[in-house]
Order: sequence, then C-alpha cells, then structure tokens
Amino acid sequence: MSIFGRTISGRAVAALALLMVLVALLPALSSTPSREITLVVRGMAFYVKDDPRTPNPTLEVRAGERVRIVLENRDWGMTHDFAVPALDAALDPIDWSEIDTMVFDVPEVPGTYAYICRPHQLMMRGTIRVN
Repeated sequence: MSIFGRTISGRAVAALALLMVLVALLPALSSTPSREITLVVRGMAFYVKDDPRTPNPTLEVRAGERVRIVLENRDWGMTHDFAVPALDAALDPIDWSEIDTMVFDVPEVPGTYAYICRPHQLMMRGTIRVN
C-alpha cells in the first residue's frame, strides 16, 4: 500500500487501525464510577446534599461498585477532609467554599467501614455500609 508516496506494509496499516479502534473505545473500557455521593460539610458534620437534616449519615453502597465522593466544604473558617482509613482512601484537606472529589472501589465483602474527617474525627465520623 502506498500513502503519500511511501510504501507501507499491510501489517502496519492493520496495527494503526487497531490502535485507532482501541483509542476510540478507551472511554468505554475505563472504569467509571457507578454512583456519585455528594457530601456537604457544615456545622462540623457531614450531610448528604439531598438530606440536610441527618448529620454524619450511613452511606449505603453495593459490594464491588466504584463510587465517586464529592466533598463540598460549607463550614466557614474550617478546613476539612474525607477519609476511609480501612480502604486507604482519602481526600486532601479543603478550605471553606472548596470542592474536591475522590473515587474508590467498594470492597467485594459486605460489612461496615468508618469514614472520618481526619482533623475532627471525634465529631465528624460516619459509616459506609456495604451490601
């Protein structure tokens, strides 16, 4: 085969075509979070964005799913983070009005795992329940 006056082997063309297909499929092949949970920090507690009345709620997740946590700090003058020590998953601390995200894979084994704000873990702690 000749392209721009250069002879190219059939194998090179096939390899290039395969590479183009893989690049096109890359977004579909990557593991995207199956669910997003937005937590708002205010009054030294975590709240699910859709439930502003339940402090430090139990977060229900499915075994093996990939979850994105969005943390919004609405606690004026305070720095907070979010960590799940047993899963070695944590966000860096964020200041008031900042937002950060993290993605983690839920263990395949049902059980409960603590989540905390590391600087304020005596007050800001909750449970992740894996079903």
